[in-house]
Parts: sequence; C-alpha cells; structure tokens
Amino acid sequence: MVTKTKIEQVRKKIDKIDDQILELIQKRGVHAKEIGSLKSQLSAKSSFYKPEREAQILRRLIEKNSGLISDKKVKSIFKELISACLSLEESLQIAFLGPLGTHSEAAVKKHFGSSINLDPRATIDDVFYQVTNGASQFGMVPFENSSEGVVNATLNCLVDEKLLICGETYLDIEHNLAGRATSKISTAKVIASHPQALGQCSKWLENNLPNIKRKLTSSTAKAAELAKSNKDTLCIVGSLAVEKYKLKMHAQNIENHSDNRTRFLIVGNQKISKTGKDKTSLLIQTNNKPGALVKLLKPFEEKKINLFRVETRPSRSTRDSHNFFIDSAGHQSDSKLQKVISTIRSDGAFVRILGSYPDES
Repeated sequence: MVTKTKIEQVRKKIDKIDDQILELIQKRGVHAKEIGSLKSQLSAKSSFYKPEREAQILRRLIEKNSGLISDKKVKSIFKELISACLSLEESLQIAFLGPLGTHSEAAVKKHFGSSINLDPRATIDDVFYQVTNGASQFGMVPFENSSEGVVNATLNCLVDEKLLICGETYLDIEHNLAGRATSKISTAKVIASHPQALGQCSKWLENNLPNIKRKLTSSTAKAAELAKSNKDTLCIVGSLAVEKYKLKMHAQNIENHSDNRTRFLIVGNQKISKTGKDKTSLLIQTNNKPGALVKLLKPFEEKKINLFRVETRPSRSTRDSHNFFIDSAGHQSDSKLQKVISTIRSDGAFVRILGSYPDES
C-alpha cells in the first residue's frame, strides 16, 4: 500500500541526489575556471569555446547513457551545464537572424545553451558582419529547410565573406496559429508570417482558412508583434514567440510535414580540430561545360568518401562558371580528403574549404 511516508522517503532520496549533483556542478565550475586560466597563460588570444571538445564530451556521455532519460534530453541537460561553466571562463556573444522570439533564437539556445549574450540582427548579412568585425564570436544562420530548400542569402554570404563554418545544428520546426488574447479565428482578417513559414503551412491554410488574406513579414517574431497589436490579425509562429509575446494559441503544429526541420550553420573565425565524426564543406568553382559535375564527383567516389549534399549556383563573379557547394564526410586534415581536393585543383577548378566541423546529422 502506498503511503505518504513512502513518498516522503523517496523524495528525501531525490533531495540527497540533488545536493550531490549541485556539489559536483560547483566542482565542475571550479575546474572550468582553471582551464580558462591555463589557456590564458598559453595565449592571450586563446578561444575558450572549443566546438570539437564539446562534441567529444556529448558523444562520450551519450555512449554511457543507460537510456532511462533519452539521449536528446541528456544532451540538452549537459549543453546547459557546459554553457554555464563556459560563462565562468568567457562571455560568448552570438549573432543571429532576429528579432528575439524566432526559430533562429531557439537554434542558438539549443546549440550554445542559455548562458550567452544574444545579438539579434536584421539580416543574414548583418550576422556575418558582426562576426567578421569581432563584435560577436560566432554567428548562427539558417542554411536549409527540409520543406523549402536552401537559404540563398546564407549561400551568398558564404561565397562573399571569409568566415569559416564552425558547426551545425538541426532544429525541428513547429508552426502554430496564434493571436492576441481576445483574438478569434472567426473574425480574423489577416494571417501574418515570414514567407517560408507561410509556405511550410500552405496545406493547412488552404484546407482551413483559404479566404483570409496573407501578410508577409520579415520574421515570425515581427508577425507576432503585429498580431499582438491587432485583434483582427493572426500569426504563424513557433512556441518561443507564443511564450514571449503571451499570445493565445489557436492551432498547434500546422506545418505541412511533421518532420519539418531546418539546418543551421555556426560561422566564425576558428579552425575546428578533428573529432572522429566530422563534415567538411567545400566551395568549388569550375567552368560551365558538359560533364563538369561528374568530373568533380569522381574523385570522391574513387576515395569512397560519402557526400551529404551537392548544391549548384551560377557564379556571380565569373561568367560561364558555376559554384558547387559540397558537404562531404571527413575532416580537411584527412589524407583521403586532401587527395580529393588536390585532384580537383589539378583539373583546373578553384576549391575553397568553407570549414570542417563536428557532424550533428
């Protein structure tokens, strides 16, 4: 028979474990500060945040996980712990496509944790500018969505700027129909959101609200602001915006595909060391002629290197040439990948390594 006494006994065990966890967290913080001090003695310009080190820590913990708490939740818990400890060494500032309340902010917090300084910017170009000029250590930019495809502004910035890709993160995208507290679907005249969000919810909108006017906004957060100030306007936003702007939820998860997710890239000035499970992104420019792509891909096949994606765009700087964006398995320090790059260059193509970083796919 279950009694209050038994419940209290179990609660006391939990309290004791919590005390032990807290003590260990404080000890971890002490060692983190010590690491920061040692790094500073090695080099005044040494970066405290090491994406490759964090990836190795998380992978080791996932391997040890018994499974009672899911790998995803274990990773989230330790991301926050690592973020809090890192803040004792260095205050990270992350630039991202703002304003606050967007999926980009959610991606930043998922990857870097909450113990950071947020630097929301108006455009993707601004994100690159902030990092290039040292105002923020890293930038988080959307790269591709499983429903809507690649983000061209990010591709253009990767070509035009000299920042490196230092990491990636994937965010499951959920869209909700919301409005101010007094709003009603029956009296709504406008549905506002970012063009991609509207596109990703097109089927639900056509089936349920086909006659309501659509209004395009620069971000989902801007749509939330609009809906907050107008009782006749509804918005399509993520849960973060619903919470931030204290909106009324009318319908949840209205996206066309339940597996809708966006890949974000972390850009910065660091070269990331090998972790054992890495990706390398390449920009290859070659003349626009028959068989050019086949010729580029053949060295990867010969060395049995897996490719995750190939994206092509006409070059904006050189007429009659194409840019190929390739994500391959492996690290740029791997001998096999170095031989592939050397072969492609010897065939007359321009190759720029955009970065090697931990594979999070």
